Amino acid sequence: MTSTEAPITTLDGLVEREEAAFLARTTRSAELWRQASDVMPGGVASSWASSRPVPVWVDRGLGGHVWDADGTEYVDMHGGYGVNVVGHAHPAVVEAVQRRVALGTHFAQPTEDTIVVGQALASRFGLPMWRYTNSGTEATMDAVHLMRAITGRQLVIKIEGTYHGHHDALMISAFRSAAQLGPVDEPFRVPGSGVPQEMADLVRIVPFNDLAALQRTLEAHPGQVAGMILEPMMMNAGIIPPQPGYLQGVLDLVHAHGGCTPVA
Repeated sequence: MTSTEAPITTLDGLVEREEAAFLARTTRSAELWRQASDVMPGGVASSWASSRPVPVWVDRGLGGHVWDADGTEYVDMHGGYGVNVVGHAHPAVVEAVQRRVALGTHFAQPTEDTIVVGQALASRFGLPMWRYTNSGTEATMDAVHLMRAITGRQLVIKIEGTYHGHHDALMISAFRSAAQLGPVDEPFRVPGSGVPQEMADLVRIVPFNDLAALQRTLEAHPGQVAGMILEPMMMNAGIIPPQPGYLQGVLDLVHAHGGCTPVA
């Protein structure tokens, strides 16, 4: 009996077998990761791409499919965090990007294109004013600034274990060991690496899909909560959908207490 045919009796054994099979078909990804480790921390451009046993290095995409550096084809259920809503290499997008690049790319000055995009976004989403950012981190940082500026309050509520960018305001209680979780009713506020505890103390943590916990937190800090930030569908621990009525309940509770509710 070979090692791949041997019965798996533990979770660790299953993980070991699957990782060995993965490594056997991703030799080029492994080599690229080793090269990248010489010039990028963790061998990736973003820490969120770091995964064991090695990251999948993508070579190209077309429509709803991508191919890795070893030639394996995947159905892309990720879509670049949802950005690629029309898939990869859509002919209209390719043509528009090629035309724009030929005219220049980054000017640090206004261009007419920003008006066209702003008008399209306003029409589609019913929100009149738009500010462009370079990353999700920058967008959520601005959201916290707006919450505090609008309300004149300091505290922000976030969901336990979620990630909203690596700025000081929200890089709190994203990755923690079991010893750092704290009690269910009052989870510990654990800052990310390099984030002062003073910043973490401006955040309050609640579980996902728990309106009672949110209500307790709001009532414990009357007139102090600027707002709450959350993903409509929690993604850090897999894909966890909201229970029926949860998102509307969050909106109602936070607004009833005078706060803002950005969705990230």
